[in-house]
Amino acid sequence: MNEMVEIIAVFLLSTVKFVLGSVPLALGFGFPFYKSFLVTCSGGFLGVFIFVNSSEYLILKLKERRERKKIISPFKRKFTRKNKLIVQTKRRFGLLGIAFLTPLLLSIPIGSFIALRYFKVKKRVYLYLVGSVVFWSATSYYLYKPLFNAIQNYFF
Repeated sequence: MNEMVEIIAVFLLSTVKFVLGSVPLALGFGFPFYKSFLVTCSGGFLGVFIFVNSSEYLILKLKERRERKKIISPFKRKFTRKNKLIVQTKRRFGLLGIAFLTPLLLSIPIGSFIALRYFKVKKRVYLYLVGSVVFWSATSYYLYKPLFNAIQNYFF
């Protein structure tokens, strides 16, 4: 496969699904650490930038619509396991907890929306989410590497 196509594929996947998508793909393509780190971090940074800005716009439009129509939800809110985890993390660990979980369990679009919804200071949201992307890019590479080596040794 063409090397540029591989880089673009990892980069684009990094914008939305990070730890469970782009890092294993980079390892599957045989990227060394520095290349995997640079490509996944760059994609993650772009994803954070795009989704924080679009989340800000979406939150504003939803608020305007709610005020314009004076919508009161007739439905009772459902609290799923994931919702409870998000609320508990927000209350217990704040923005740092949401940012920590974003690349790992949540996706970058969902994590950006939740972080901006609960914490209004956009610069802090950017800083924490980008820091989390850097942390998980390096950490997940070294967590997945032994697994990939074991699979390669077993099957090939």
